[in-house]
Amino acid sequence: MLRSILLLLITLLPALHASAQSVPVEDVSINLLNWSKHLHADADKYYTREKHEELTRNLEALEREVTIYMKTRKRLSDSIFRHNIAPGKKDPENLDLLKTQMGEIIRQMRNVTDLTNDALRAEGDRVNDQIFNVLNGEGNVYLSYLEAFMNGLDVSKKQMTLDGGTAYDRLQQTIGQLAATRDKIKRKGK
Repeated sequence: MLRSILLLLITLLPALHASAQSVPVEDVSINLLNWSKHLHADADKYYTREKHEELTRNLEALEREVTIYMKTRKRLSDSIFRHNIAPGKKDPENLDLLKTQMGEIIRQMRNVTDLTNDALRAEGDRVNDQIFNVLNGEGNVYLSYLEAFMNGLDVSKKQMTLDGGTAYDRLQQTIGQLAATRDKIKRKGK
């Protein structure tokens, strides 16, 4: 009897593990962070006095949109944990809110990349396309486990915690890079 149970567990564990990993998530925060680092490092290559005011304004707007998105993700995640919400319950209103906010990030990134050089524009376009395809593509790919959870998928709180912590850290770093770039641009304009 014990042998049969053990054999059953051994055969079911890979299937259980596969089903737990089957939620398709494409975390774009690493690419967003890398792009923001390159934006900061290459400011001398694309900055001109003619672009100063518009570039400063667009960097501020992008920094604001990433901050809003990061805070919304944190607030929603904290609420799920605080109220011990079980997987399977859909929250289309907040899911749409996150998608709308990420759409604003795409729009503001475009405004910034249009004022940079060819290399940064190409990198920004790739990140924009990646985000756009996840938000609007066919199939069910999500930017985070939080979004998958809010769409009613069976996502564990552990997956959400690990994903959220990593993405939150990257988003904070992205905001820091954007602020540093904005300050660098402001100093150049003096």
